[in-house]
Amino acid sequence: MGYKWKPNASQRKEFAAKMKNPDERAAYEQRKSDKADKRRATSKFNYDSAGGMYIPTQYQYGSALLFLQTKELTYEQLDACNIVLSGYLCQDKVHHDAIHIVNELIRSQS
Repeated sequence: MGYKWKPNASQRKEFAAKMKNPDERAAYEQRKSDKADKRRATSKFNYDSAGGMYIPTQYQYGSALLFLQTKELTYEQLDACNIVLSGYLCQDKVHHDAIHIVNELIRSQS
């Protein structure tokens, strides 16, 4: 790992003073946003498939079914449970986010 530059105390103070000025702050945020957009444009990372797709387990299916019957769920949790149910019944792969939400519900129950 190489050397990483860090500002000293006077440089941090100077930067904080600049950020109090709304014009300077807007210009800084714009530069930061442009730099991030440029990095994303050349990136080969696929954000839609990040994390992968998996077939839910029987335990996740049973838990999701139980949560739908017994728990007061938010819309996101309700949707995730339904996705896990259909994924298990059809043996289709579902996005890991839905499985993660059901797993969080399982952990919060015990």
